[in-house]
Amino acid sequence: MHFIMAIENDLNSSQDLENIFLGLRQRVVVTRFSQTVQEYAKSSNPDIILMGLTFKDKKELEFVLELRRDVITHNIPILAMIPKEDSNFIANHKALGFTDYMVKPLIKQPLLDRIHSLIEEYKFSESSKTRDNMSFVVVDRGHGRVLFQCRANLKRYVFPEFKKIFTPNFLKSIQAERICFDVRVVPELGKDEVEVFERVMKIFLGHERVVFIAGRHMGAFIEHATDEEKMLVFMAPNEFDEYVRMEDLKKEEQRKKEKKEKFVKDGGKERPPAPTLLSEVKIQIPINEPVIPEEPSIPKNPEDLPPNAGSGISNPSTP
Repeated sequence: MHFIMAIENDLNSSQDLENIFLGLRQRVVVTRFSQTVQEYAKSSNPDIILMGLTFKDKKELEFVLELRRDVITHNIPILAMIPKEDSNFIANHKALGFTDYMVKPLIKQPLLDRIHSLIEEYKFSESSKTRDNMSFVVVDRGHGRVLFQCRANLKRYVFPEFKKIFTPNFLKSIQAERICFDVRVVPELGKDEVEVFERVMKIFLGHERVVFIAGRHMGAFIEHATDEEKMLVFMAPNEFDEYVRMEDLKKEEQRKKEKKEKFVKDGGKERPPAPTLLSEVKIQIPINEPVIPEEPSIPKNPEDLPPNAGSGISNPSTP
């Protein structure tokens, strides 16, 4: 069963979509565009997104580009539903992040055929990557965290790849960084997979907590996790980013508090600088070359001498 997500702010167009999808054996969500819907789209991992555009709100286009930047959603087909023929949009819809477009009003069978075609192309592309022996775990490291993006069946592909990734040297190199697993795109996740993840967490001995971005698998973690003290589970990446921001803020406040307490303990005065040992001071004395005065030049012809120039100068021709 495919999951179709339709985002439409126009009430009439939204009702038309409801009528088109009525009675279909598909999981369909028709909703309005909002910040909450943006995060839901990234966490629920739909098979296709239908995006109604007004050409008036730039946030609509920014949202699509944001989906394309997310490694989990960057390949999901996005069908633009536009209010009229627009040559500029039609020429640039691929660059804007859309897979295809249709002009309103939408007709049921052409829309369903286009949806089916786009989903089939997407599924074939993803399965081809699996057949080509692509990496099933993408490691994204930076800003004090290590994010493991799991992109296939856990038992068959991901867990065996963990054995290659988690070498002693690698584990040692990430001791001071936050650990996060993104499992939103994993097709199935149940009790067995949660138990394996809890065993995996034990190899990160120096970490208080391990983070999971679960998406639609949130319920499986809540139901089957036993080590809740060490496991932090979020629906979407923005929740994890907010958690990181708050944790960094707490650390900064704690650092300022400790600095203030130390200042008060020292009597409220700046501590004088530590005395410097004379033996540690290096003094460089510049050595100037002696200045040798230039000899006065004597003109070859006496006529060139200025008046009174002869005083103090002996004439070599005089006996």
